[in-house]
Amino acid sequence: MTTFTVRLRGYSKRQVQELAERVERSLAGSGELTGAELRRELDERGLDVVLRGYDPEEVHAAVLEWERRLNEQA
Repeated sequence: MTTFTVRLRGYSKRQVQELAERVERSLAGSGELTGAELRRELDERGLDVVLRGYDPEEVHAAVLEWERRLNEQA
């Protein structure tokens, strides 16, 4: 699983970890998410910014990579 730096203000660790787990399950064959569904979910719901959360730049980079990998699998 991807690891992220914790910052004073960043994305909710719980939300990012849950999303990463869903992506990993999809990449392993569950078909739960496609790249388009991942993007739509993030556009609609987003990720909460909290104290002591994951670095937003690192999370954004991971999301782009997850999208790429999910799209390749489709």
